[in-house]
Amino acid sequence: MTALFVDRLWAAVREKGSPVVVGLDPRPDHLPPPFAALADSDPAAAVTAHHRTLLDVVAKHAAVVKPQAAFFEAMGPPGSIALADAIECARERGLLVILDGKRGDIGSTASAYAEAWLGKSGYPRSDALTVNPYLGEDACRPFLDVAKERGAGLFFLVKTSNPGAGLFQNHGAPPLAEKVASQVAAWGRELTGASGWSSVGAVVGATRPEELARFRELMPETPLLLPGFGFQGGKADGLGAAFNSEGLGALVSASRSILWAHEREDLAHLPDWEQQVDAALGEMVEQVRPLCGSGR
Repeated sequence: MTALFVDRLWAAVREKGSPVVVGLDPRPDHLPPPFAALADSDPAAAVTAHHRTLLDVVAKHAAVVKPQAAFFEAMGPPGSIALADAIECARERGLLVILDGKRGDIGSTASAYAEAWLGKSGYPRSDALTVNPYLGEDACRPFLDVAKERGAGLFFLVKTSNPGAGLFQNHGAPPLAEKVASQVAAWGRELTGASGWSSVGAVVGATRPEELARFRELMPETPLLLPGFGFQGGKADGLGAAFNSEGLGALVSASRSILWAHEREDLAHLPDWEQQVDAALGEMVEQVRPLCGSGR
């Protein structure tokens, strides 16, 4: 029987010694020079070629990648093929894949989304999927059922990293985001792994470290996915509340600060884009690794 997602996740994090997640947010106009010319005529082919080399670099530092479906979908049908290729290539390199689709819909539509990304048909199977829970229990139940059946993971949006998140997520007493967090914790008890953690996770922005202690209190066995590190302003400082004394509990995600490393002036002295990405990832790992081994 396949181990539950959360147990595979923590084993991979321990093996790499780092909770780093690299987001795959392909933008043809920001590809490094070897692929920029091809991007003008065939963006999806350029992205595919870029990822096949990029993932070799990423696999040295990170245990997880997080393809953002929207950037692939923006390239049309060839983009969907590029996404499938990225998932397959990541898995071939031993990386876990969190498909960042933020899916959420009612009834049979939710079931179709879950089967497409976590099931036996559709795209190459991802290990986990991000889900929007704000449509309620009936919209989330199909994702939970498929995750149980497949040993997959889910990351429900609880408190997002964008500046306008508070308009709705801070509303009420207790705030709506805290109500969602409590429900995510309850759902999580249905998918508890051998580690004692749940395969049902939560997305909480790394740009809001002052809120992490409260969300950890509400979701003590829930893996937290912390997007927004780097380009969006998130830093390692203040993220410690998301981790336990064994260095487990959260994943720290960055996209543009890694993918666009070739555009950084401070890395321009390095001879090629692979070494620039390697250096950017090394910096990030150095910043977040103490979270996994601080004996907190």
